[in-house]
Amino acid sequence: MASEGLWEDRDVRFDINPNQMKMRPGEKLIDALNAVEDTKGNNGDRGRLMVTNLRIIWHSLALPRVNLSIGFNCVINISTKTAQSKLRGQTEAFYEERSFTTNSFDFYHKNKFTTK
Repeated sequence: MASEGLWEDRDVRFDINPNQMKMRPGEKLIDALNAVEDTKGNNGDRGRLMVTNLRIIWHSLALPRVNLSIGFNCVINISTKTAQSKLRGQTEAFYEERSFTTNSFDFYHKNKFTTK
């Protein structure tokens, strides 16, 4: 397979293949959270959220082919908002607003286990 140019920091990609989920040379893992729900697109589905120096990656733990890669150069805004979770009801979630080409995307991610 031919080597693809750098896309991880500037694209929003859904359901990428496992090779594209792997970190590329120079990409560093900053943090990873397990039990993170994508409350907008895959409500009720437990997944893993990884933050690297290039992107945010979320994938379903039950169906790893259900995933999302969001490049940081697509970021418009990051904040928290109230979201409706199938597992937790009304809750505060990490909200990412992205722009990619002529499309705009909203993503809500909620860690299912919170500490007080």
